[in-house]
Amino acid sequence: MERIIANLDKVKLKLDEAFFYLDEIEELIQEDEFSEEEASRVSQAGGRLAGEVSALSTKVLELREILRALSEQEEESGAKEAAQE
Repeated sequence: MERIIANLDKVKLKLDEAFFYLDEIEELIQEDEFSEEEASRVSQAGGRLAGEVSALSTKVLELREILRALSEQEEESGAKEAAQE
């Protein structure tokens, strides 16, 4: 359970970062004309956002594996208890 909580905290941080980058992109897009510097900033922000989303996907996969393992443990415990009765 501690691993789940720790991973959920990491996912929350990654989501916060992704939303920050989305806000940055949105602000840049609202400006009508893009200078070379602004276009570069949009590109960099998009790249960072893609990285954050990728990291988030990895954390979600880790959580899925943890939950699957916990579910299997519960099933095994339940089967052992049923066999003892």
